[in-house]
Formats: sequence, structure tokens, C-alpha cells
Amino acid sequence: MENLRVERADGPGVLFFSGGTALAGLASELVRYTSNSMHIITTFDSGGSSAKLRTAFKMPAVGDIRNRLLSLSDNSSDKCDAVIRLFKYRLAHNGSQEELKIELESLASEQHPLMLDINQGVRRVVARQFLYFLNLMPDSFDLRGACLGNLALASGYLVHKRILAPSIAQFARYSCSRGMVRACSFEYGHLAVRLKNGEVIAGQHLFSGKENIPVKSPIDGMWICAEVNDPWPKVVYASSIAMMLIMEADLIVYPMGSFYSSLLASLLPKDIGHSISSNPAPKIFIPNMGYDPELKGHSVALQVERLLEVLRADNPSGISVDSVLDAVLVDTENGCYENGLELEKIEARGIKIIDKRLVESECSELVDPVLLAEILLDFTRNGLPD
Repeated sequence: MENLRVERADGPGVLFFSGGTALAGLASELVRYTSNSMHIITTFDSGGSSAKLRTAFKMPAVGDIRNRLLSLSDNSSDKCDAVIRLFKYRLAHNGSQEELKIELESLASEQHPLMLDINQGVRRVVARQFLYFLNLMPDSFDLRGACLGNLALASGYLVHKRILAPSIAQFARYSCSRGMVRACSFEYGHLAVRLKNGEVIAGQHLFSGKENIPVKSPIDGMWICAEVNDPWPKVVYASSIAMMLIMEADLIVYPMGSFYSSLLASLLPKDIGHSISSNPAPKIFIPNMGYDPELKGHSVALQVERLLEVLRADNPSGISVDSVLDAVLVDTENGCYENGLELEKIEARGIKIIDKRLVESECSELVDPVLLAEILLDFTRNGLPD
């Protein structure tokens, strides 16, 4: 196993658990050094254009998967550039349903301007995907603001008998994605949280602070439920492909991003924590800088506790802390951590603090992707610092 990791010709296998856009810059930077980065993405979002697809077809959320695949795309390739533009395109937010359906029909007939520069073989397959979607789309489906990449992924999911992996693989191939993106689970579910004041909220869009007002009380726990109107916990299992990637990783990263709805959500499926604990590779947590509406009242030390709770949930007495988390990466000089660090509490857990320059200017709210990429690649070559 060690020799395999050292001799990889396509670069080190750095694995990230996440979703959303927080890692877009880092993903684009990493493809300069490795085509073997791995991304396990949450499929439980309930907002944005993915919500309409989830309601219509009772399927996993695909928006974060599409976004990460495109972040990893080779934009320098003329062969893929036209496909990338197509998959990023959104139908008008203010168009009529009839107008938008006509536009989708022009895509399905290969006559739309976005289709003309695409390789004929790829164009034919993608056009069939849009046609298949049109044939299955309920009359009530609202096309306003629909992302064509999401429609292509959804169509592939339905074509392959509600199996998501082949659709992701096809999308990655056509968009020249230089990394591996996989769903944390293929099962249907939503996120629910309990607030410190006792309130329970089901539906990611209702507590993430992006589409609704931020929560008024700190989040005190999260789980997967069956529906946004049914917050009762539901057991959801990790995909076998995700577990395989975990076991192959050279470095496992719990990165910045929406803490609950992105990071912890991708770790919730059963057997994820057990797979992580079975891989001896280093594991690091990179906390957010600046404002995250989900982290009201959460110091970095409390974030570590919440992270450990989820990582050890498969077997709390059998999964040790040091098997799932080795270090926390921070920038104490220029980083701005809104609710404080409390590093002494983290070190009391036996977890290492690695203090590195992560931002260019004082009290920045965003980790610099160039600096972070260099640090992570150094960890894969030389291990974590003592």
C-alpha cells in the first residue's frame, strides 16, 4: 500500500469531504499538481435548483456534485470548453414556462447555439439526455433558473435506473474533470438539526442561512431524515464507491465550507467514519475563517467536538480520536476566526495544532487556495509536521 501511494504517476490522492462552492478555488488549483484529488460530496441539500429536481423525481441532490466536477474541469481544452459552458448555463429566471421549454427542446434537437461547438458524438448523447428529461418532466416542473448541468445529471440518473454513479462518470468524462467526484450516499434523505433552544428544523435550506434567515440559536446536533416534513432520523448508508476512495486516500481533509450542511453532512452516512478510521493516512481539519451562519456560538474547539461526534458515530467506543483526526490547520497570525479558537481544548484531546500561513492579508475571511494547495501537497510528500 505504501509503495502504491509513493509511485502514483497522476499525483497524490488528497481526499476532501464537502459540498458547495467553498472548495471551488482550491479544486481548480489542485488540478495543476494532481489529477487524483478525491471529493466525497453531500447529496442532502434541499435548496436551489436541485430542490425542484428532488421534489419531482425523489432523487439525491446533484448541484454540489455538478459544481465540483466543473471546478475540476480542464478549461484549457478546446474539446471540453464548449461542454463546460453548456453545463454551467442556466435557463432564464424570468422566462415563461413555454419559452423555457422551447429552449430546452432546441437543446434536445441539437439546434441550440450552445450545442453547435460540441463534438458530434458528445452532442448527440447530451441532446438525448435533454430529450429524455423533457419526456419525463412533470407538467408542473418549473424550468426557471434550471442549470443544464443539473438536468443532464438528473437525466443520466433516471436513464440508469436511478443509479447516480454512471451519470457522474459520464459528466466527468465530457467536462474533462481531472479528479474523482463521488456522492457520499446514493440514498434519498434530507438534513435535520436540533437547536440549543430545543427547536428542530428539517431541510438544509431552512438552517444554512443562505435562502432563509440564519438560525437564532446555536445548532446542537444534526441527522438525516426522510423528508423536510418528517424530521424523524433515518439510517442512510455510505456508497461503496465513497468507502473505496476513503481507503485509497493519501491524505484525508475535512475542509472549510458550510460546517453542518456541507462538511458534516458528507460524513453522516453510516460506515463513513469506520472507513476513515481504517485508513492510516493523516487526517486534518481546516476550520472556516470569517462568518458562517451555521456556526453561531461555535469556537473552533467546539467544531472539533462536533466533528469527532460524527466521525465516531459508527462505533463511539471502538473508534479512537487519533484514528479519525490528527491535526487542525489554522493561521493564528492572519486568520479571522469569528467565535475564537480555544486551541488548548483541542490539544487536550491529543490533536495537533499546525499553524501555517493560509491567507495573504490580516484577518482575511477566505483561505488562499494557492497557499493551501502547497501545504496539502507538502503533507502528502513529507507527512504532518512534528
